[in-house]
Amino acid sequence: MQPSTDRAIEEPLAEAPGTVVTGGARLALFFLFLLNTLLVLDKIVFTVLLEPIKTEFKLDDFRLGLLTGAVYALCLGIASMPFGILADRRNRRNLASACLAFWSLMTALCGVAQNYTMLLAARLGVGIGEAGGGPASLSIIADLFEHRRRATAMAVFSLGTPMAALINLTINTQIAHLWGWRAALLAAAVPGLVLALAMWLFMREPARGTASSRGAAPPLGEVLRVVVAQRSLFLLLGGGMCAYVVLAGVSSWNFSFLVRTHHVKLNEVGPLLGVSIAGAGFVGLYASGRLADLLSTRDERWRTRVMAATTLASVAFGIAAFTVRDWHLAVASTAGLAACASLWLAPGYALSQSLVPVRMRGTVGAIMFLLANVVGYGLGPPLAGFLSDRFAEAGAANPLKAALVLMVTFNLISAGLFLLAGRTLREDLAAAGQ
Repeated sequence: MQPSTDRAIEEPLAEAPGTVVTGGARLALFFLFLLNTLLVLDKIVFTVLLEPIKTEFKLDDFRLGLLTGAVYALCLGIASMPFGILADRRNRRNLASACLAFWSLMTALCGVAQNYTMLLAARLGVGIGEAGGGPASLSIIADLFEHRRRATAMAVFSLGTPMAALINLTINTQIAHLWGWRAALLAAAVPGLVLALAMWLFMREPARGTASSRGAAPPLGEVLRVVVAQRSLFLLLGGGMCAYVVLAGVSSWNFSFLVRTHHVKLNEVGPLLGVSIAGAGFVGLYASGRLADLLSTRDERWRTRVMAATTLASVAFGIAAFTVRDWHLAVASTAGLAACASLWLAPGYALSQSLVPVRMRGTVGAIMFLLANVVGYGLGPPLAGFLSDRFAEAGAANPLKAALVLMVTFNLISAGLFLLAGRTLREDLAAAGQ
């Protein structure tokens, strides 16, 4: 039942040389922005609910950490691969909306769990559902927006991350405070079910590339050979993997650092930090994607230069966040760190889709999500904790501070890999038909 949407897709609303952006494309991008918001929200919602859950089920920190830590991330990351392969072979609109409905139902099931086992099982179900939403979304956006506009479109999609952080630190904390942690989870689940239905009714599956580029999706082995042989893409994924480790590791310990070092109360600083991170993220993410698209008209290498520059800026903000003495400045610097550490995502997502054939885009998107969750969230938080323990053994006055300063400097490696990826980017894009 898609009459209004089908008409919109055929009627261009704006034109640029060589491209047409339709009303249907804009509606689809808006839906996918909302999907990404809910994907990130349902992923991080437990971060503000752990203490009441711990109290009710009498959990130790290890079992509590499984709800948000390595087991959940591993489940999400591994499940991304089969879903990515499926996105290259089946209707992506149907896949994305079905996965959204499934993980929303699992989030609601978390809210009615009667014991820890049921809660953990439902939480893993959330991870499985979310694994299908991301790769399908990236592939859809790549077909809706041609290469010169793709980073801007990916930036709009990525705005779901700061939006989710804002909702979680403001609305969800208040719901949990007034009605309990179960109400917060149920409230987070309802919008996903509504959006899944809206996507199925009003969003159209786009054609894959041009008629000459369509065909059977290649096997996974062939996709991996292309990724390894494509020098710029391989370096891009390497830089992204390192950046994911830093982003996940530092963000997992930010609140603990503020409490331990500046002795603030999270219920007081949480909304301020949420608004600051969201504000910086909204402006920065869109600007990075738009800037990459604009500068690339002069030279495609500016895409990776923008990624490297913003990643370098995250190192400066990170050092400031963990060394300044005033907690207000620490919060402001943390917002800058959170924004800059993720500004590479929009141009990075766009390039990962532009550098491979049409029928490989879902699988490559899945590789990005696998690196983010299995490597980033699987390695980043425990690595930061390990470094903190080692600094404590060495007699550091503030071991967590030393660990986080060291962690954020790892982004120097990410920036270097992004710059190296630019050396062959023009040739690799030409070989990919862009």
